[in-house]
Amino acid sequence: MLRVRDETREQVLRIGRDEFDGASADETVRRLIDEHWQTTAIAAVHRYREANPEGWSDYLAEAEEWSSADAPVSDEWTETGG
Repeated sequence: MLRVRDETREQVLRIGRDEFDGASADETVRRLIDEHWQTTAIAAVHRYREANPEGWSDYLAEAEEWSSADAPVSDEWTETGG
């Protein structure tokens, strides 16, 4: 059980109703937690990029290297006629 003030409960229910297509309080809180995590992660990336431009450049180069290594995925089932 989570104890919150009535005003907080009403805010969560309103957000669920108005912004999350009628989501339950539980689903609304989960979505807000997910949004918080995403915001925190994005802020960390921005801080890293600003604090360490060389490291950021290395990261981008490595990401580009990995993306160019992607190979098409084949479906063995259809290739073997099975």
